[in-house]
Amino acid sequence: MVDTVGQCFGIIFSTFLSELQTPSTITALIFNMFGFTWCMTGPVLGPLVSEFGWRKVTFVSSIMLSFSTIASAFVPSPWALLFTYSFLGGIGCGILSNISYTIVPYYFRKRRGLANGIIMSWDCGGQLLGPPLIYFLQSEYAFSGATLILGGIVLHCCLGAAVFHPIEWHLKSQGCETENIGKVHERVGESCHSSGRPPKFSKCQWEILTGLIHSSIADLCILRSARAVIIATSAALIFNGYLNFLAFVPFAMQDSGFSLENAAWCVSVSAICNMLTRIIVSTLSDTRFFNFRTCYLMGSLTITITMIAFIHVRDIMWVTVVMGVWGCGVGAFMSIFNLVMVHYMGLKNFMAMLGATMLCIAGGYLTIGPFIGYIHDVTGRYEITTCVLASTVFCSFFLWLFMPAASTYDTRRSVVENVI
Repeated sequence: MVDTVGQCFGIIFSTFLSELQTPSTITALIFNMFGFTWCMTGPVLGPLVSEFGWRKVTFVSSIMLSFSTIASAFVPSPWALLFTYSFLGGIGCGILSNISYTIVPYYFRKRRGLANGIIMSWDCGGQLLGPPLIYFLQSEYAFSGATLILGGIVLHCCLGAAVFHPIEWHLKSQGCETENIGKVHERVGESCHSSGRPPKFSKCQWEILTGLIHSSIADLCILRSARAVIIATSAALIFNGYLNFLAFVPFAMQDSGFSLENAAWCVSVSAICNMLTRIIVSTLSDTRFFNFRTCYLMGSLTITITMIAFIHVRDIMWVTVVMGVWGCGVGAFMSIFNLVMVHYMGLKNFMAMLGATMLCIAGGYLTIGPFIGYIHDVTGRYEITTCVLASTVFCSFFLWLFMPAASTYDTRRSVVENVI
């Protein structure tokens, strides 16, 4: 449900923005500010969950996402979308999406790869079901009516929040060693109640806020690791590359003479291939012979090649094939996006690694995305913007070639620090 709003930006708003003759720079700014806000929820997610728990954070975020989508149905201009879609929607989508990534390792151990495959496969469910649904709703009820209905649909995320129970509720014996997913650390505001007197609300809120800020800043220290730098930087490059490409696909296809229905079909096909690849790769990640680095390299290279191929095909059948293979590349990357962090950095550093990664991705949204929109406004050609995005993804491939060297460097550095 989250991705019917997040990854279907082009399908939802392409007609509305085209009718207003919105420049590509503004279109890119709206989408990338959405992505920036989305990613900025990463560094604060750990402290938020630690303070309030998974269920409360998810529930509030679901309501925010629904309100954002409904408000976007009545915007008078593209600039209003910066608040309704980019800001409010970015916060709601970001928290909900990041929670779906982070909650799995805390619930599962032996079948972590399989569980992650189920979650990650339906992470692209919105990209699969969203385009035909949105196209049908816009055909029947126009932009405002379709977006209003979509806001009601995503409100059902609250049902997901209801089942995020603390694991202690379901223990068979009190002696079991489990991960406490309801409280990662002690509550920041707990000291306000220790004196036995009624707590001062403003003081508690201030301590909670400062605690969140300090925890978020402390998590960024993980970037002292060379492995962490490669993981975070490469994720920023590949995310900004493939998501901006996906956002521009409906615009590029309509510019080439295809219909919005054709674009919706191609996006859905890419989502089907994406989903199947996620299931297969995530399941294989539980096996001994699986190599995370090889999978990452193959995924990023596939995305790069298919993005280049996209600008050279003109027949709808071949465009569909290219988008399907592109979806396989994205699926290979996304199926291990969170598992790579656990594999290389350990579960103990997982939340900190995720926060630092999302911060890097956010920086990419502020720079790469608007720059891509500017390139299209100057050149007027989607072919050039696609090549730039493909080169961005290829840089991610290049960085991962150095992961063995980074692992060796971190090991030697750790030994030296322990000796000192």
